[in-house]
Amino acid sequence: MVKELISSITEIPTPDIVVQQIISTASNPNTSAKELEKAISMDVGLSTKILKLVNSAYYGLPRKITKLSEAVVIVGFKTVRNLALSVFTYSALHSKTTFIDHDKLWSHFMATAIFSEQIAKDIGFMNREEVFLAGMIHDVGKLALDLILPAYIFELANVSKKLSKPMFMIEYENSFENHMEIGEELLKHWKFPEEYVSVAGLHEKPSLNPNSPYVEMVCIVHLANVFSNILLPDTSLSYGEPYLDPLVFSVLGIKPSRLETMYKEMKQVLSKSKDIIFGGVEDETRIQT
Repeated sequence: MVKELISSITEIPTPDIVVQQIISTASNPNTSAKELEKAISMDVGLSTKILKLVNSAYYGLPRKITKLSEAVVIVGFKTVRNLALSVFTYSALHSKTTFIDHDKLWSHFMATAIFSEQIAKDIGFMNREEVFLAGMIHDVGKLALDLILPAYIFELANVSKKLSKPMFMIEYENSFENHMEIGEELLKHWKFPEEYVSVAGLHEKPSLNPNSPYVEMVCIVHLANVFSNILLPDTSLSYGEPYLDPLVFSVLGIKPSRLETMYKEMKQVLSKSKDIIFGGVEDETRIQT
């Protein structure tokens, strides 16, 4: 049912040719900074966003960066790829008017991505750029539901708030086709790599497939999602006390006593990232075509 629904809905956007070219160029190990700069310059919104990012408190550089070529070198090619996809995600979120507060949902996406990257750094997980992107698109199923069945997800969010219970628990208890399954199918539809598909499908409860080859990335994003829901409680459409899967501790090699320290660290990360999380959703970030 989910697969058929996703494949038959024409409202689901796909990355346009400009975004695809940027992603392809940024992913090519033989690409030069000048070639990537040329690809990025085709998109005014993305160029502006990269310059904003590199000059934000998140990077804390001692001087203002004004040249796109220099910014590309500083943030890195994979970050450029991730930003291109994040701009597309934002554009997709705002492709039609629904009942959902899209700016809040965007903030949840960004916070989870940034927290995922920080957790990866803390535990020594090497693929930090990949885990950032996984965090960015973990809740893409909510985006799909918002585009396909806006009244349904609006009511689902209301029930979550009324019962003070996480959305995914309501979905499971009522045998609904949940946002994780839908996100999984959407990323398959968009032909994303398997690790991102796995994160979308398992991020609420990694123990649904503890033998996944991507279980470490899934657990990182799961924990980041928990922190995001605690620190930004009204942004994800899900309410109540977040569920923390015990599998996180064994997979990530952390003890429950470490959570308090990590929580304080995430608060600091949130403080210095506010201009990215809350200030990066202006119209100028829309894809230029």
